[in-house]
Amino acid sequence: MLDLIRRNPLAFILSAAVHVVVVGLMVVGVDWREKPQKVVTQVDVVQARVVDESRLQSEINKQKKLQQQKKDREKQRLAALKKKQDAEKKRLADLEKQRKQREKDEKQKKIEAKKKAEAEKKRIAELEKKRKAEEKKAKVAEKKRKELEAKKVAEEKKRKQAEAKRIAEEKKRKAEEKKRKEAEKKRLAEEKKRKAEKAEREARERQLAEQLAAEASARERSSAVAAITQKIQRNWLRPIGSAEGLKCTVRVRLIPTGDIVPGSVAIIKSSGNGAFDRSVEQAIYKAEPLPVPKGPAFEQFRSIDFVFDPVD
Repeated sequence: MLDLIRRNPLAFILSAAVHVVVVGLMVVGVDWREKPQKVVTQVDVVQARVVDESRLQSEINKQKKLQQQKKDREKQRLAALKKKQDAEKKRLADLEKQRKQREKDEKQKKIEAKKKAEAEKKRIAELEKKRKAEEKKAKVAEKKRKELEAKKVAEEKKRKQAEAKRIAEEKKRKAEEKKRKEAEKKRLAEEKKRKAEKAEREARERQLAEQLAAEASARERSSAVAAITQKIQRNWLRPIGSAEGLKCTVRVRLIPTGDIVPGSVAIIKSSGNGAFDRSVEQAIYKAEPLPVPKGPAFEQFRSIDFVFDPVD
């Protein structure tokens, strides 16, 4: 109640004044239905002997009229007062209605403010919860990042150590490789020298062997050719009238048995005497088979050229 009075002091004062007026009227007992009484006015009595009736009547009428006007004014005043009271009642009712509406609005505002405050509180709590969750998440992420960073640093350190080890091993390997290559180069040089010496020695040996073989082959061929020539000479008959000192070069193709390939005897350098050349051919066929070496040595006797010189 006191809070209501503090909020609307003017309305309270007007309401109290109206109630005081109403109570006062009730106490005085104004009867709106009472007929107006004749007002007795104090008039100075004029001592006169003769009273003019018309003037008296006029004065009475005037007094009546004044009385009537007074009544009308009172009636108007009371009507205006009643109208004012009704207006005041209506105004107070409106004020009360407004007050109640304001109270209702205030209550609604309080409810809405409370709801808003609760919603804001809830929103702030959710934001705080979200903030804490995000902060926790950020801390976890930061921890994870630091762990990853530490792991990365450790891996980088490990990688650098491995790289340093690899470089050292590579350097060692290259040094060993260089040493091995130098040793290999030296070995190859020595091997090359050894092979060159061996090749030179083998070449000398081969040359010597070939020389010996050639000499042996030459001796063998010379011996075989001499044997063949001797056998042919034993079967040769000098043509009558042929001069001394005639000789010719003959080519003969043979088989391993010493037999002559048919038609293979040919005079490749004539003596200049046809009878002498023919006698040599006849002697070769008579000497068949010719004495030739056996085995691989025969290969050089498949086709032989020799000089037939009876003097020799």
